[in-house]
Amino acid sequence: MPRKRKVCLVQYNSSRYLARVDRAARTLASDGWEVVLIAIKDAETPAFEKRDGYVVKRVELISRRWPRWTRPARFVEAVWRTYRAARAEDADVYNPRDIYPLLVCWLAAKRTRAALVYDSDELNLYRNWPWTSKWWWKVLAPAYEGFFIRRAAANITSDHGRADILSRTYDIERPVVVRNVAERIERVERDEEWRTAMLGSTARYLLIYQGILAPNRGLPELVEAMRTLPDCALALVGWGVLAESLAAQIGATGLNDRVHLTGAVPYQTMMRFTASADVGLIPIVGSCLSYVHAAPNKLFEDMMVGIPVVASDLPEMAEIVRTERIGTLIPDPLDPDSIASAVRELLDGEEPLASIGARAREAALARHNWELEREKLLAVYRGLVLRPLGGEAT
Repeated sequence: MPRKRKVCLVQYNSSRYLARVDRAARTLASDGWEVVLIAIKDAETPAFEKRDGYVVKRVELISRRWPRWTRPARFVEAVWRTYRAARAEDADVYNPRDIYPLLVCWLAAKRTRAALVYDSDELNLYRNWPWTSKWWWKVLAPAYEGFFIRRAAANITSDHGRADILSRTYDIERPVVVRNVAERIERVERDEEWRTAMLGSTARYLLIYQGILAPNRGLPELVEAMRTLPDCALALVGWGVLAESLAAQIGATGLNDRVHLTGAVPYQTMMRFTASADVGLIPIVGSCLSYVHAAPNKLFEDMMVGIPVVASDLPEMAEIVRTERIGTLIPDPLDPDSIASAVRELLDGEEPLASIGARAREAALARHNWELEREKLLAVYRGLVLRPLGGEAT
């Protein structure tokens, strides 16, 4: 009996809360692929993990225990160890999940005569990273990414604006767009106990932000906006570098009873929390092209559980919000008053929140769900020209 075709995904983090990667891996496994994800081990994750249809193998970096100034050595070690792990899989397809593993996956693919499929779910030249404005990034990153993206058997990205930019930047065929939409799910039951705890004794409406607590996501401004929304409570469900400063801001503004940092939670718990809220908030700042053209997971997760959204007036998100009539838009997410006004417009509008939420869920079930997008992903993999079954290159 011939072996299964194998795909090896590589990412340079511990792979705990990345919905897009997990969806892709499970989808490929359900289509008959053997799927292995190579990641980096941290203190909280095991070296080997069995998931729904695929496995995660994490490499441990000795250099993680070294002083901070040795970080370049950590990157070199990560490249070496992930290459060895990826190469050992002898996969038919190598799939880097970011710009950094491109070299590793290309080398492994060359060695085994495998195909390289690049999923660029961000615009890596224009990301929300502090170093993308540095001269060395502007010089090296296009050359590095361009070399591999032009040699990939297929390129995938997450949004139409990003696909157009990648095509123009590198003079390549337009990447296939596989959006960050949620899977079709039965209506998630609200967690009434959690909702009551978040609302406290004074708030009537529960607002939710789920995702990374990072700069340029409008989070300090959102907390400030809560001062003028006395009938609202806010749950920030996620983790990130801003957690400590946000906690300090919440305390300094006296909002501890209405604004809560919950930390990161597993996906199913997060969806239950989301279903327990009245409004989903997405105040992303258009600080870089990758954010300008973002239509993130949280938008479609809010829609799938049936709650209206208040989102930044950025092209990809705004088109969905306006077309599907599922919420209001924030003109300036750097202005707390602008955020508060958009929330107030939704809460005080003539149409009940439940009616808007029902329309959002209907749109998600009909037009914005993974069961539709997965077919685009599978079409890419089914269309690859692969080496003959039977083993690695000699």
